[in-house]
Amino acid sequence: MPQPQDAAHARSSKGKYSQVPRTDDDAKALEIDAENPKSPREERPKKFGGVVRAVAATALYCLAGPCLIFLNKHILVDIDFPYGSFLSLMGLCLSTCLSGGALYAGLASSEQLAGMTPSFYATRVGPIGAALALCLTTGNVAYLYNSVAFVQILKAFAPVVLMVLLFVSRLERPSTVLVLSILIISAGTAVAVQGEVHMSAYGVAVMLASEVFEAIKLITMQILLVDRKFGSVEGLFVMGPAAIVSLAITSLLLEDVGDACAKVAANPLPFVAASMGGVVVNLATNLMVQATSALTLRITSLVRNFGVVIVSTWVVGDSHITDQEYAGFFFSVLGVAMYQHARKNPGISLGQVFADLRGLVSPAAAS
Repeated sequence: MPQPQDAAHARSSKGKYSQVPRTDDDAKALEIDAENPKSPREERPKKFGGVVRAVAATALYCLAGPCLIFLNKHILVDIDFPYGSFLSLMGLCLSTCLSGGALYAGLASSEQLAGMTPSFYATRVGPIGAALALCLTTGNVAYLYNSVAFVQILKAFAPVVLMVLLFVSRLERPSTVLVLSILIISAGTAVAVQGEVHMSAYGVAVMLASEVFEAIKLITMQILLVDRKFGSVEGLFVMGPAAIVSLAITSLLLEDVGDACAKVAANPLPFVAASMGGVVVNLATNLMVQATSALTLRITSLVRNFGVVIVSTWVVGDSHITDQEYAGFFFSVLGVAMYQHARKNPGISLGQVFADLRGLVSPAAAS
């Protein structure tokens, strides 16, 4: 079994570090291509089909997530449904049921489920499910106090929270590039927060709590499930029950479940759409990784977040973003891009990062 630090670098080099439903589809695709070489004539239709799939997957990924964000905001605020745990619970129940049905029908691999005991589930998966539940709950509640655009700006701070906890837990060694990226993200976020006109201190605290719980979820996954490789559907089914129990307990203790059920019964369509939206978002993320690459997913995610800020401000009219917030968000995105590049290339020097960025902006300059 690899040591924790080796596991951290292994996890970070596989692509999307923040989710269990990540598979080695990219590596498998390369292996299949290597084992089955095609002639140039046979490759042309395959390449064209791959481009079509990549474009379709990217479009679905860019639309599904933002649509769900705006729908959840509508439910929480406009429908007056201030029950973040209950809202997450409905979506997770549907996702877990559908993923279980897919496993039962043999549509996805379930190899890791065979050796899973109740003791293993309670001690290893249970804490991850609890962290996921708290992350989802606080993430929803944040929209009650902040605009959609401001929440997206605050989300850029998530890598800072994750890296600080990784440094503290000694799962990651600080490097010049990582520390610099953290400082850039922190400075950008601070500038953006200072520029927010209608800032809610409680809303900011709740959003930061969501990022802390997400980081705890990732770290516990890294430690407790380092010897497990779940497929996308299998991972969703495994995490679902633990998170559902935690969400149900949170909802029963902190929310008016009777009022929540009454509002769902009175107007079920938005809640059904939000639950289905969660399934589509998971599907879109996995299709995106399979059709493109983890790097493309990360870059697209940054562009998508910026798009949500623009749409929220200029189209929906949910937010009012100042020039100072735009400037802070821009610097945060630069820091996130540097952070992602450093995680993908452990040991990279600062000079090489700037060279790669120059090559990305101007390919001719890099050649």
